[in-house]
Amino acid sequence: MSQSEYALLEDLDRRHVVHPITEFRAHEKQGPRLILGGKGVRVDTADGRSVIDGFAGLWNIHVGHGRTEIAEAVSAQMERLAYYPAFWGYSTEPAIRLAERLAKLFPADRNISRFLFTTGGSDANETNFRLARFYHAANGQTERCKVLSRRSGYHGVTRASGSATGIPIYHVFTDVSPVHHHVAAPYCLRCEYGKTASDCAMDCIEDVEAVIQREGPETISAVITEPILGSGGIIMPPEGSLQRLQEICQAHGILLILDEVITGFGRIGKWFGMEHFDLSPDLVSFAKGISSGYMPLGGCALSDKVYETIRDKGPQGFPFLCGLTYNNHASSCAAALANLDIIEREGLVENAREMGDYMHRCLNENLGDHPLVKEIRGLGLMAAVEFARPGTLEPVGGLPMAFAMSVSEHCWERGAIARSMWETMSLAPPLCINRTELDELVDILTQSVHAAAEAYPEG
Repeated sequence: MSQSEYALLEDLDRRHVVHPITEFRAHEKQGPRLILGGKGVRVDTADGRSVIDGFAGLWNIHVGHGRTEIAEAVSAQMERLAYYPAFWGYSTEPAIRLAERLAKLFPADRNISRFLFTTGGSDANETNFRLARFYHAANGQTERCKVLSRRSGYHGVTRASGSATGIPIYHVFTDVSPVHHHVAAPYCLRCEYGKTASDCAMDCIEDVEAVIQREGPETISAVITEPILGSGGIIMPPEGSLQRLQEICQAHGILLILDEVITGFGRIGKWFGMEHFDLSPDLVSFAKGISSGYMPLGGCALSDKVYETIRDKGPQGFPFLCGLTYNNHASSCAAALANLDIIEREGLVENAREMGDYMHRCLNENLGDHPLVKEIRGLGLMAAVEFARPGTLEPVGGLPMAFAMSVSEHCWERGAIARSMWETMSLAPPLCINRTELDELVDILTQSVHAAAEAYPEG
């Protein structure tokens, strides 16, 4: 791309494109980071650089960029039938094939065999909240309308999913729905109860029980959680805590919704987080890795218990009134099928496990003893490096998020994309990454941490 073409696109972007999760004044001053193409774990920028995509787009480009197999599958489906609505029983072959495929991918003993496809994670969670309400209504428990979710958890930005999101900054301009209640996060480094690993009594989980008793078990529809709290900072659950959460839900007849939008489809070295943590959720939300971002797609997985209750006990002749124009989108489902073919054929789930172990080892070797690094955590190909002033949990330099954002900028300058989240730098590269590429990515992050630290000599 010529300099004049680049300048024109920059100007047009400033004039016409609104970017989410972007400060508008800063963007108009700096202009866009224009991505023109990509191959494997790298993307090509308009200024002629090849940059390692250390965050796989937005956690989601599992198979890497430039997979012509997916493009060809989508093209073929579009030529045949791009789209037809899923309302009133209409269906298309890709949606049917994908549902069948997922029924075989989900752990066989979890009794999950029915699927509804959405456009992404937010509307998958919205739909699962409605399914939970529908389930309880079918059982004659219409008063069960409340949803519990975790502080530091992320579930989307639409009305109900945004209310379930437990990150305060997302509620600056939107109120939390009165039927949504946030419970303690399993954030061991910053334990709300001042406990350490040695004296942990899983108070964060018992807080769920306390809120249930406060609100009344008969009013609670569902508890939603991510297996690992992703956008909250890749927060790992204390051992056994998710099983205890499941027990609490089962004891009170509350549905457990597992948000696998980030952890699903191999990110953590297993197909799903429920396998790693041995969970049997009632409903599952998924998105991102199912299509590797080649087409927008998310979905809901229904346990047999939920589906059969709605089917057999729901009002006769009363449909499930939660439909989106692009439910079960044929071309998106075709992309997902081709994407899953690649994941299976190339053993990318196994690669995520092996390369994840290698990435965590390299991060600890390179940054584990840095005075500003408080903790390195994660699982598989998702890792967080959390920073704080030496001997404290206070932000480096005293300004929240500033240090991590500075590290992110240094990474970009050195040829890698890594995401700053609160006081952490996070890595979640494509599942196809190899050791050489990981070495380069970790080296760039290490250099960037040291470069950023020069501005904070006292922490």
